[in-house]
Amino acid sequence: MFSKVTYHFGLSLGRSCAITLVGIGILFSGCDSLFGSKQDDVTKEIFDAAKSDPTFIKDVEYVPLFPFFTNGANGIAFDEPADIYPGFDELIYVVDKNGLHILTSSGTPAAFVHIPGGGSSVTQDRRLSVYVTARKDTVVLGRTWNLPVVLRYDEIETGNPRLAHIIWHPFDDDSRKFTRPDPTDTDEQVQFTGVGVLFNNNIFVSRRGPENTRGSVIIPHNTIMEFTPEGVNIQSLTALHSTRPSLRSAVYPADVITFVHPPQRSSFEQSRHFILAQSAALNDVATGDPVPVPRLRFSVLSIRAVVTSDGIEYQTDTAKLVITGNPDRGDGFLYGDFKFTNPTDLTFASDGTNYIYVLDGGSDSLFVFTNAGIEGVAPPVGASSPKPVVVSFGGTGDGSTQFRSPLGVGYAREIVYVADTGNNRISRFKLNTDFE
Repeated sequence: MFSKVTYHFGLSLGRSCAITLVGIGILFSGCDSLFGSKQDDVTKEIFDAAKSDPTFIKDVEYVPLFPFFTNGANGIAFDEPADIYPGFDELIYVVDKNGLHILTSSGTPAAFVHIPGGGSSVTQDRRLSVYVTARKDTVVLGRTWNLPVVLRYDEIETGNPRLAHIIWHPFDDDSRKFTRPDPTDTDEQVQFTGVGVLFNNNIFVSRRGPENTRGSVIIPHNTIMEFTPEGVNIQSLTALHSTRPSLRSAVYPADVITFVHPPQRSSFEQSRHFILAQSAALNDVATGDPVPVPRLRFSVLSIRAVVTSDGIEYQTDTAKLVITGNPDRGDGFLYGDFKFTNPTDLTFASDGTNYIYVLDGGSDSLFVFTNAGIEGVAPPVGASSPKPVVVSFGGTGDGSTQFRSPLGVGYAREIVYVADTGNNRISRFKLNTDFE
């Protein structure tokens, strides 16, 4: 008796097509207008995968949504896209070596902002201001310095984004409140790596760099800082150790996220909980050469902000750690030993699914976890096991579920976006449980 499995592809144009496997034959219905003949690359990839892997059709997995985005809002191909953020306004924000690209949800250009040197990360707050980490030249005492900045853009809705504010290192981070020397040479090696939005539209900014000696007049470069939208420094989280890896450290932070993400709503939980990624590789800003950093046992940390009589304490999220001791709960964990090679970006699904996404540039893979820190997603109704289903995927290459040195991940409206830097594209995926 022949078996029958139907594989549905969701497409950005709101259409679908089905691939039906009957016995060993494969039949297509409604696909010609989208995939063309059975000789094109996408069709060949599906045929090859089905031939070589009998488990190709899975009950629960992330499937690619075609087309991937390859052209920016400036009308040319992306040049090493470094990050992506689907915003509260339902626009898509991408930064690459040319600047900030603003796209509609279908990838149509909406606006473009040229940024000399490009941007490295992007996010949007609930007021619809957009933040980009980048670098900018400034002249101090006759010398030109290239320093990290956070750029805030307003008036996105007009189609002509306006640069409203700049947060500079070292001038706006309160690092030198006792003595304020001119920039030193190491300041040009500092990087702002990520921005996370808080419930009150303040922002966390992750920073890393070479100066991390405690007790000096310079607060360690490796830290998480909080700013108001106007760029006023509220705090630097010196409780996170800058050089010694632990369950509460900030060793070369690669990104920081909070739990405030689209969709828009009237209020979010008033907390300062966050997740940070610690990098196992630091590139010298001047030369681009990698600076070796030992691989970390725990390179992604969940930190809880707890209100005490002495103020806010930033504590280890022990629940996510304890759960790793119970293998009956899952087949992988956020706090698994040496789980990641070199995490480059994070995001959170704030739509009720509460999934945590970790992009590992070192292994060219995307990992998905529940909010409890268990790898996987909720099992389908009627599943034989209550454990989350592992759906993490990737591998080095240019295939539809492969990446090459990816640097950014975003989520909105059930779609996961990956800034696949080495392949110069924005890949898109959707969790598919619609199998028969």
